[in-house]
Amino acid sequence: MRQRLTITLKDSILNKIDDTVDGIRIRNRSHAIEYLLNKAFYSSQTQAVILAGGKGTRMRPYTYELPKAMLPIQNKPILAHMVLSLRDAGIRDILLCVGDRSEVIHEYFGDGERFGVRITYVQEQEELGTGGALLNARKLIHSSPFLLLYGDVFVDIDYKDLLSFHIQQAEMITMVLKPLQEVKTFGQITMRGSNVTGFYPHAKKECKSNLVNAGIYVSSQDIFDTFSPKRTAFQIEGVVSEYITKKQVAGYVHDGLWFDVGTPEDYELAIKAVR
Repeated sequence: MRQRLTITLKDSILNKIDDTVDGIRIRNRSHAIEYLLNKAFYSSQTQAVILAGGKGTRMRPYTYELPKAMLPIQNKPILAHMVLSLRDAGIRDILLCVGDRSEVIHEYFGDGERFGVRITYVQEQEELGTGGALLNARKLIHSSPFLLLYGDVFVDIDYKDLLSFHIQQAEMITMVLKPLQEVKTFGQITMRGSNVTGFYPHAKKECKSNLVNAGIYVSSQDIFDTFSPKRTAFQIEGVVSEYITKKQVAGYVHDGLWFDVGTPEDYELAIKAVR
């Protein structure tokens, strides 16, 4: 539901508003004002859920001593880069889903106070997968929408812009997508307009698009309506695929810095790229 509103603004402010209109993502002045208001309002009300409980077996020998999310880039753990980026976007309520060797993460972050955030830990007693870890944190998720982030992703993204995009699209889920030249090792995504039309997690032989799943989502709490309480260990990608079939997933294309630190080779590339 929308209502007509008449406001008076200075020319200098209107000029800045008009500068955001590109005719594609932001269609006109009215749309620009709504976009900027969403960007300002929603970040401080949004929780972030970071999945950092995986064992990181593919990252050995690096992960014999450290959880994957605690591997350093620029002398700082990947997870610390993420926490500070969220804080700078005004997102200060963070749930950390942790598992094996979680004491390393506890010791480094504590309650988050020295980082300017509030951290709540959700402990996994067994491997739950990305979907099971999110379900395990459900009772502590109070915001709608909320951010869901993979803790092994090194990214430079505008979280406020992402949240504003999600609110405007009004879909159940927004997936962040990254364009890559080499996509065969990642889940490939197809789109029509702003809507995700296909998700191919194992399309290694055929290149369906140059877009991959970046491991960052914005979701309404209504997503939990489709979670079976009897399931414990499962992947969130299966749930997302169901909503793609229902045409309820938007795609936010991020063309900036992004590394999925899933293998030693990927980790080494990330270290070299951000020196």
